Amino acid sequence: MPRFLRPLARAFGLSGSASRSPAQAAASARRYTAIVLLNVTTGARGEYLNFFGYRHGQPLAQAEVLGDGPLVLTVDASSVEVAADLVYVIGNSFGADLFDRSWPSGVRAVSVGDVLHITGSDGHVVHLAVVSNGYERVDTPTNIVPLIGSTAVTHV
Repeated sequence: MPRFLRPLARAFGLSGSASRSPAQAAASARRYTAIVLLNVTTGARGEYLNFFGYRHGQPLAQAEVLGDGPLVLTVDASSVEVAADLVYVIGNSFGADLFDRSWPSGVRAVSVGDVLHITGSDGHVVHLAVVSNGYERVDTPTNIVPLIGSTAVTHV
């Protein structure tokens, strides 16, 4: 399967879980909430640098419904990695979360270099940077900037 399709396949339970019934999958699911932090790093000439990956300290803008506040996505998943896959899929304008929240218009899609702030139902927080072949755990980001006026906004 092509690498770019793996998150979509995992999100819809199409890889590695063929032997599990829907009831078994539902029983092992936990609730996760996620905030997407979009890497808005630019170079000296204004070129986008997020595709080179996230480095601690780079500016990140929290995804939000423009003019309506922060976007918090809620998903049920069997692990934090599967939750990240679901958030990635929603962040690329495919589907919605458990409360029918979808990716906001005017905000660029989730891509390499962005960071997912995922909180489990037990309150444990994990930060995952999107990399070319999945996710990488990173330290808590420290440089959060406004979304409005950033390179993550495609139009207002």
